[in-house]
Amino acid sequence: MAGVLLLMMLGGTIPAPLYGLYRQQIGFGELKITIVFAAYAGGTLLALLFLGGISDHIGRKKVLAGTVVVAAASTVVFLVASAVPLLIVARVLSGIAVGLATGTATAAIAELHPRGDQDAAAVVASGANLTGLGLGPLLAGALAQYVPGPTTTVFWVYLGLLLLAACALVVVPETAVGRDGVVVLTPDVGVPADLRSVMAGAALGIFAAFTLLGLFSSLTPTFLTDGFGVRNLAVVGAVSFLIFAAGAIGQAVSARLPSRRSAATGLVLLLLGLAALDSALVITALWLFLLATVASGVAIGFIFRGGLAELNRLVSADRRAAVVSAFFLAGYLGMSVPVVVIGVGSELTGTVTSTLLVSALLAVVIVVALGVVLRTFGARTRPVRPRAPSDGRAFPADDSGTEP
Repeated sequence: MAGVLLLMMLGGTIPAPLYGLYRQQIGFGELKITIVFAAYAGGTLLALLFLGGISDHIGRKKVLAGTVVVAAASTVVFLVASAVPLLIVARVLSGIAVGLATGTATAAIAELHPRGDQDAAAVVASGANLTGLGLGPLLAGALAQYVPGPTTTVFWVYLGLLLLAACALVVVPETAVGRDGVVVLTPDVGVPADLRSVMAGAALGIFAAFTLLGLFSSLTPTFLTDGFGVRNLAVVGAVSFLIFAAGAIGQAVSARLPSRRSAATGLVLLLLGLAALDSALVITALWLFLLATVASGVAIGFIFRGGLAELNRLVSADRRAAVVSAFFLAGYLGMSVPVVVIGVGSELTGTVTSTLLVSALLAVVIVVALGVVLRTFGARTRPVRPRAPSDGRAFPADDSGTEP
């Protein structure tokens, strides 16, 4: 299941190092690049908002099977894309696939953990998520630089990987309990009232983390090419991979930390990474840009793991997918909205100035998130599992992260 999640996330970031090639082949500027990127985030948001909890009702495997089909459709559109509208369609479909996979696969991983260890499950899920996101640009950049068909070969390879994901779904068990089969296309990412204060801290943290992640994902190719003179697509892909790899390392390092300390430490480090990024852009220092990339990646890993672990610890199994999807919804809002603002602002004031203005607002969000996390995380104990019925009937395996 972690492998399926990794492959679905990988598909979401494949186009990152290819935007420069698309810009040359199709002909569009920085604003359209951010619009195409925002289409991906928009598709993800739609899936999370309207279908985020659907696997609680019809099962994890059915939803993930549909996700593989949508991802394959997106890949086919990329293979024939010759205009911006087709790129937008491909990115929307890709975003929908990622949105469906994130909450569903994350919930399944929590339920499949053999010891019911929700902290460990959060490490696996967040690690698969970030590693997959990082492998996308790494694979695409290397193939685009050294293999014929720079904008098509990687998508043929990805179609083959999707076949592996489909095979994996055949052998994993269904884990969703209490399915009612009801499918209602209304927002289904509600958060139980007793979790709202904790969700506020987790949501603000992941919003800030994914905002910085979005800045790197969408603008790194432009920064490296125009600001630092880097032309090798494999290098561009490797630098894009760096922040995700650092994030995966960060969540692994934070695995034994309480969720409160993990998220709070990450937010402080994120603020430092943001300051380093802005400084690198102002003085055009590649070494500082790379340092900011690593520091920000580690911070994102800490925040991601801490927020997800705290929610996994407290949420009941029948609402897990919906709550986790709400968490990711906040993240992808952070990944999309600020990047579009920068894209629009770059037409008026330049990319660097626009990025600095958004960074100033992001710093405020980080400080507020830190205050909420320190006040709410760890304040509640996990719910107590009710006693087994007196007639000897056993409860089904508990996957809610509660103790008997």
